[in-house]
Amino acid sequence: MVIGEIMKFYNSILLNISVILTLLLTYSVAAAEHNHQAMAQQKLNNKCKTSDINCAKTVTSAFAPNGDLWRLWSHKKNMYFQISVDLGKTFSLAKRVLIPAEKISSRNENRPKIAFDNFNGVYLSWAMPREKKYTADVRFSYSSDYGQTFSMPITVNNDKLLAGHSFNEINVSGDGDISIVWLDGRLSAELKKQGKSTNGSALYLAKGNIRKSGAVIETSSFSNQQLANNTCVCCRIAMDTNKQGELAIFWRHIYGDNIREFALLTLPDKNVHQQNETIPTPYQVSYDHWKINGCPHQGGGISIDEADEYHLVWFNQGDNGKGIFYASSTDQGKTLTKPLAIGKKSAQASHPHISQQGNNVDIVWTQYNGIEHQLWHQRSTDNGKSFSDSQMLTTSTTGADRPFIIKNGKVTLVSWQRPKFGHWVKVL
Repeated sequence: MVIGEIMKFYNSILLNISVILTLLLTYSVAAAEHNHQAMAQQKLNNKCKTSDINCAKTVTSAFAPNGDLWRLWSHKKNMYFQISVDLGKTFSLAKRVLIPAEKISSRNENRPKIAFDNFNGVYLSWAMPREKKYTADVRFSYSSDYGQTFSMPITVNNDKLLAGHSFNEINVSGDGDISIVWLDGRLSAELKKQGKSTNGSALYLAKGNIRKSGAVIETSSFSNQQLANNTCVCCRIAMDTNKQGELAIFWRHIYGDNIREFALLTLPDKNVHQQNETIPTPYQVSYDHWKINGCPHQGGGISIDEADEYHLVWFNQGDNGKGIFYASSTDQGKTLTKPLAIGKKSAQASHPHISQQGNNVDIVWTQYNGIEHQLWHQRSTDNGKSFSDSQMLTTSTTGADRPFIIKNGKVTLVSWQRPKFGHWVKVL
């Protein structure tokens, strides 16, 4: 009896010791994991004091004519780039764009842009914030030696006003014909000085050719022309060129009493840049009736195929249409196919981008489930007539940039920056 009691007491002690050891081990593992995460976060914070791409809010990617994949980002007052020769699997060491440091807009819809010609020319455009809120200048720099050196930055907008000039996009032909479009506030600034009200901004175009001119690069190297008025002030612009080399521009426009819809304009002559040239009236593309006295921060996407069919995506939250929509046009936006809903509205599907290649039409966008941002993809193999089921490509728990599709030859690639986690590229 006594021996039995002793054994029970002994087993009880062993059990308690086992429980204590288990708790200690669990605590140690948890503490180690916590310390690991803390160290990883500290390491990340230390990295963010450098030019590491993981710390960039936005990344712009583009293919050079030789097939190299470039990615461009900014950190503090400098821009950096890397080059990949294996479709984004590996990248070269980061190089700083060798120009004087200055403020650079790099957030959401507004970021530095990069383009190329066929003669090793690299073209950069960005918005430089000015001393007053919501003011900026569109800036430009050029490299004739594939990024080894860059010209001194110049201001593209020629009004010399403390006004808004930003959300720039750049297109460069193989011969070096440059087209830069942006949202311009010069008219709004002048009207406000006169005590008059204004709604939105204007769409401006600058054209030039630095390679052919051979002159000193200065503001006068670019024309400035207003293409439209009453544009939404902070949604990115989309551009592409059609088979004739004509520039097609797609943007969010303000109709009536703050109805935010999308408009499309194709310039009839790729060399149009004189102030006395007649600009066609843009076509209204979306009719979702989104009435909002503010900016949605949601630009659209355009991709034109070899038969001059325009493929378009956009986002609205209107009375007649909510979410992402796809449509195409064979007459430069005069008429469209019936818009097709893309993604899940309940999962906050937004920020779409599009690319057409061969018979494929690819669309990517982001969704959010309350925990993580998700990158989704949907493809049509019959040029937009029908689409396969959508697929989730990857996720991010540290925030998300806008996704973009870029193409080179028959290669189509998606680029998605996940701040604090890393830049993600994948061939679709």
